[in-house]
Amino acid sequence: MLSLALVLTLLAPVRSVAAPRAGSAAPNALFLSQGRHVPLAAFHGKKVMLWLFSTWCPSCQAGLRLLARKESILQTGHVHLVVLENDHNGGYPGPSMQELMNRYARLAQHMPNWTVGQATRAFARIYNPKSYPDIYYLIRRNGEIEAVGSAPSAHLEAIEQFARGKIR
Repeated sequence: MLSLALVLTLLAPVRSVAAPRAGSAAPNALFLSQGRHVPLAAFHGKKVMLWLFSTWCPSCQAGLRLLARKESILQTGHVHLVVLENDHNGGYPGPSMQELMNRYARLAQHMPNWTVGQATRAFARIYNPKSYPDIYYLIRRNGEIEAVGSAPSAHLEAIEQFARGKIR
């Protein structure tokens, strides 16, 4: 009888947590920026690129450098970047977020359309439940997620189209 219960337990479906998908509303959650908790809902009414990444990730560093270079396109398109270090940096050591910003986005980090911070554990459970090195969301003004992706440097065209309003 015990072995039957064990077999049934092992065969039970495993519930996995899924990140929000394109077409769904962006859930509200709190992240840290400049020592205070900020709700993602504070950006409702703005186009947002929400990007969670680990500072040790080389493709993330390349993406940060590229987004900083494309700042004028993003600003002209009224895209607000919310750039967050993954909760506990994805479990690996790496440079601090400030070191990375100083190295790759020195000027951009001070632009009014950039918010730099850290994902809280609760925020990461919602937006990066599988602990990817990076994941980004393009969020429309109405709070609906337009697209979900990874490695912005590999998807720059889609990000620029979002900024230009070429995709809804």
